[in-house]
Amino acid sequence: MAVDFGDPRSGFRHSEVVVFINEEVLSNGGSPDFYLTFRSRPWNEVEDNLQSVVADPQVPRAIKRACAWSALALGVRVAARQREQQARRVRRLRGQVEECEGAAWALASELQRLREEKDDVVSQLQSARDDLKQALGERDALRERLIQLELSQEVAPKSPDEQHRIEAWPVDAGGRREALATGSQGTQDVESEAQMASPTAPGTLGEAEEALAPSV
Repeated sequence: MAVDFGDPRSGFRHSEVVVFINEEVLSNGGSPDFYLTFRSRPWNEVEDNLQSVVADPQVPRAIKRACAWSALALGVRVAARQREQQARRVRRLRGQVEECEGAAWALASELQRLREEKDDVVSQLQSARDDLKQALGERDALRERLIQLELSQEVAPKSPDEQHRIEAWPVDAGGRREALATGSQGTQDVESEAQMASPTAPGTLGEAEEALAPSV
């Protein structure tokens, strides 16, 4: 038997088809050798060997027909193998796609987190800028007040006593000398009065000594 229906890799789904192919191979004088030899080979090798059999004039036509039926069964087997390989490839690609999607979701989450952090930093910078602007405004206001205070102190009027002395001070030189002399004389009179009122004056001290001396 060329084709084994129990082989899941044969590619056939109906047993009647397998039985018919096996009967055609055997009825034409063929054997399972062609099928068993190339059942694991790629299709190009199967076709090349079938071409060599068909092109050989010394090979009987019945054998050629048997090899053709075996090649047909091998073609179905190759198609099933390719379908299985493609299914595995699709599953692998699907797994890679799922991994990429997971990575994309992770990157999207990370990007969202970075955007939120950026917005937070921008908000903090804006708040710091506003605070700095307010501090600079307060500094300028205090500086302006300080300048105004200094200017007001420079132009402030004198006290009443100082203003009276300034107004009473003579303008000409003679008047200033007379004022200085009057001030000096007044100072001397004050000192004389102080000496007369002092208990250490000579007359007062002599009288005190005579009063205290014992009589003879």
